[in-house]
Amino acid sequence: MSKTSLIVGASSDIGKAVMSMLDSEGNRIIAHGCNNLAALESMQSNMQSELHALRADLSDPDSCEAFISDATALCADPDHLIFAQAPRLKLTRFKKLSRHQVMEQLEVQMMSSMMIAKAFLPAMVKRGDGRIVFILSSVTLGMPPAAMADYNIAKYAQLGLMRSLAAECGGKGIRVNAVSPSMVDTPFLQDIPDNMVIQNAASHPMKRNATSVEVASSVIFLLSEGAEYINGVNLSVTGGECV
Repeated sequence: MSKTSLIVGASSDIGKAVMSMLDSEGNRIIAHGCNNLAALESMQSNMQSELHALRADLSDPDSCEAFISDATALCADPDHLIFAQAPRLKLTRFKKLSRHQVMEQLEVQMMSSMMIAKAFLPAMVKRGDGRIVFILSSVTLGMPPAAMADYNIAKYAQLGLMRSLAAECGGKGIRVNAVSPSMVDTPFLQDIPDNMVIQNAASHPMKRNATSVEVASSVIFLLSEGAEYINGVNLSVTGGECV
């Protein structure tokens, strides 16, 4: 029997990799995108399963609510919720950080995740089965990098939300986990200085940064039946950089 997967932030490279892997398993997919919806729609011709691409600006609560309404009309009882959304990363020293920057990160990453989970969890709990995976970051696994306070704050807020849902819903058949990758070679890093990306790869135990496919594979594992007894875990996907 095919399953339905709702992917928030599906237009990211990691989101698209997750979508492709779920499609290969025959899953029906509801995919959220913001500024790159065409990239999602263009994937339809190469997919074997049903794809519904929905646009929303998750920094806007009204747009988020509209997305929830549209997604609910397509499927009120998804099997999977995957949260992969994040504003583009920009380095900002704390003394120059604005309230707006922090609030945008929190709206997109934590508040939208909370509202979407609130909309779909009741039906998942009633069914007694479901998987939720947050794509976080290795900033939650130790001392985070400097000049990224807005991003770090939002990721820790998502981590708190993930563990709260795991504690509340674990006994109701819902498994809630996260993956936290180290630096991944994607366009998400395009505003980060090239020398920083190169130096990170050079100093890494595996001498390279992660790929989207490697992160997506970890997400697929946590969605699988093989992860039935895993709940509330923040899985390190860092190639030994953070253990």
